[in-house]
Amino acid sequence: MTKHKIALLLILILFLNPVFAEVDLNYNYDYEMGGVKTKFSEWVPYKLHKWSPKFLEDYYELYGLKLHYGENELRKDISFLKIGLESRFRHPNNALCKVKNEKEYHKYRLLLTMHINLQIMRAYMRIASLYDKRHVYFQNLDYAHDLKKSFKLAEGFYKEAIPYWKKAEEYAKKANEIKDEIDLGTMESERFEINNGKLNFGNIINDHLARLAKKQETVEEYLRQNPEADKPPL
Repeated sequence: MTKHKIALLLILILFLNPVFAEVDLNYNYDYEMGGVKTKFSEWVPYKLHKWSPKFLEDYYELYGLKLHYGENELRKDISFLKIGLESRFRHPNNALCKVKNEKEYHKYRLLLTMHINLQIMRAYMRIASLYDKRHVYFQNLDYAHDLKKSFKLAEGFYKEAIPYWKKAEEYAKKANEIKDEIDLGTMESERFEINNGKLNFGNIINDHLARLAKKQETVEEYLRQNPEADKPPL
């Protein structure tokens, strides 16, 4: 067989039986660096997008409501925000807005704490509204037993919101003493409106509780007249 025929035969073998080179990449092999063995996985993490919240701002950025939300989403947001309140702030270089001096950074922390307390308060009020009812009509009293339990839950959540409003009000007053404005427009507006009485959730919550008390009295009166209705439906 001539050399030319042998070359053609080898080419045909290569085309008919392709060879796939499989590279075995072991990301956990020991990498020698400065006398200390370091796993390669520590240089190239398995989860490139892994992120662990650490600072108050991190937990605040986890907060967010969908267009259609329920109690689970609200409770999750409350949980994140409460953890955030117990966490330390980021370094001023990594703040949510530019701060030029210590006074601005102090106001930044006051405003953010105020705002987070407001968001927790709002979340509790939203949960309360899920158990509240705008009006109690005569036909609704067929479910008086369920309404009694539902209204009691709503009352509890409205009252749970009150301490967070008081904290927000307290921090708004402290922030108001610092005249330098920072680039947190929404929070600056909240601070201004709270201190000028335009935004008063204390009155709003008390109004919700007063109207709820009237609805509770209507239900209780019906159950006093119809004690057999004060039991779960079959």
